[in-house]
Amino acid sequence: MASRRLRWFKIILCSILLGGIWRLNERFVWMSMREIHIKVADPALEARFWDIFPSPCLRFWPLFLHRAQGMKTFLERTLPVLVYTRMTGMGVFTTEIKSLSPWVIVEWRGQVWCVSKEGRMWNAADEKLNVLGLDLPRRPLWRIPFLSAESSGDMYPLPSGVFPSLFSLETIEDFSTKFGSELWFKNVEEIVLDRRAGADLFNLRFIRGGQEFRILLQKDKYKGQELNIALEHILKGLQKEGGNHLVDATYEGKIVVKDLSLGAGEGSSK
Repeated sequence: MASRRLRWFKIILCSILLGGIWRLNERFVWMSMREIHIKVADPALEARFWDIFPSPCLRFWPLFLHRAQGMKTFLERTLPVLVYTRMTGMGVFTTEIKSLSPWVIVEWRGQVWCVSKEGRMWNAADEKLNVLGLDLPRRPLWRIPFLSAESSGDMYPLPSGVFPSLFSLETIEDFSTKFGSELWFKNVEEIVLDRRAGADLFNLRFIRGGQEFRILLQKDKYKGQELNIALEHILKGLQKEGGNHLVDATYEGKIVVKDLSLGAGEGSSK
């Protein structure tokens, strides 16, 4: 019984103290926010921040400590941005809003999606996300047909807003690092990422000198620059011959070249 009374006494005392602090702040505004700095390059983003800023936080800065995370979550869910807020002094805050740039474009379930290097993803056709006027990266367009049933099944509605990428960026980044700067890679239009025998299979399509090429790659079959050198040599030779070609580099230690009959299914990963 005594412990229960003591507990209630503490609750009442805390309530009185908090109420007193609040009344003092209402009268003397001693806990009002002193400064808030917004670091952002785009004025439209700063305007969006102030649109959702809770005005009571200006009079009582501890409230902003509670609301800042919710504002961050809302902005990062509705815009391709990252938001960082820190307290730099008593009642002094700095909020930095960083725009995300589309790093790769991915086709999935009939839509084109932007994916940033930070691992955030959004629909390229969503007009509500175009407030930043972001430019899409140049080709290639990645096609990634395989995903878990939870994220790719037709019974699930397409996600909206900005959300964590559904795709493995490590695979794309590793491939781009190995081949993205090569001369033969410049005209690649699209890349289908598939699987064969438990390993990643890359099916590239591109136009070069009026010819269409399909290249099948499994990069673990070659080491260093060996594959790049071989492909550049083969493609130069095929340009002199004319026609369309399938270049299959999925064999150990050799590359097989075949004529590509468009529409007949050659070069598919099935």
